[in-house]
Amino acid sequence: MIGQITLLCLSFYQTSVDKPSVKFFQDNFIVRVGDKRADVPIQLPKEKPRLSISFRKNKNYAVWDDRGLTIRIGKIAKSTKLEAIATSPKALDGDDLTKAIDLIQKKKRFRAVTALSGAKRIGSIAYFVGRWEDSDGKPWLEALISVDLDQPTYHPKFLATLPGSSLANKPIDDRLFILGTRMTSIIRKDKSWGLASYDEKTGRFEFNEVGTGLQSYTPTSDRTGAFVERTDYGTQLGGRIDLKTLTRRELVEDKSTIQFMDTGDPLIALLKKDADVRLVNTDTGAELNLLSSVSMRRTPLGLVVWSPYSAPRHAWLYSLDRWTVLAEWVKDKE
Repeated sequence: MIGQITLLCLSFYQTSVDKPSVKFFQDNFIVRVGDKRADVPIQLPKEKPRLSISFRKNKNYAVWDDRGLTIRIGKIAKSTKLEAIATSPKALDGDDLTKAIDLIQKKKRFRAVTALSGAKRIGSIAYFVGRWEDSDGKPWLEALISVDLDQPTYHPKFLATLPGSSLANKPIDDRLFILGTRMTSIIRKDKSWGLASYDEKTGRFEFNEVGTGLQSYTPTSDRTGAFVERTDYGTQLGGRIDLKTLTRRELVEDKSTIQFMDTGDPLIALLKKDADVRLVNTDTGAELNLLSSVSMRRTPLGLVVWSPYSAPRHAWLYSLDRWTVLAEWVKDKE
């Protein structure tokens, strides 16, 4: 009899330990499943703006910061705002060049580069995409330039103009990436969007269209990304694109506003329309209806959802595949 009681107690203890739980402690949700734990802060630290980006080889440097582009060779440094590119026939053709000169004279555009859309390095070559914005803060020119850190020169080399606008919007952004051996950027071109890849042989960007009506694009790996488009018939369409094969997979479409919750796998689509908020697991198709006032964060142990945002009183831990409630926390029941 004693042995049976002991076995029963051990069984009960094991069940209690293994049962998923979510608790709130010092502005963090503590999630436990078995011997695993995940901490979820209700407020993430604010992203610090990047103030500079630099590349170095031996005593040679190429630095982008508030001065523009600075090239340092040994102890001597020279900075440039790349003013010559803004009115160069190499960067702009015909009517575009005439228009640029006219608007610069009217002080609606500026010769000096405004921002950096992205930068990367291959070997001794540092690549930068400078962005010129008008008086309204809208980009009107983006150009790829290079600096050879093996060469003792203070003059960056103009390579090509982007055949559209990148998605960059920060003073120092990260919208340039290497695909294969090419400098590449996701761009909008008129109503289309796709990949602009720099071809060293032709000295030009090659544009490969992927879709139309781009609302947002987020990289999910070195070769894949998640996109949201607006269709001509009033819906939004979310999907995934393989940048190497240019193969796209459409995942979710709705009249609601669509955004992807994060870049994790599977992709979770967040659909909003007025007070209606839904989550869609784009792998399983499972949907979860939520209150409009909730906040959420993915963890390796499931999705934590809480309400209200800054002073939680109720929280749930959901499985990602079918949105099963694994655990629940209520402040008043503590």
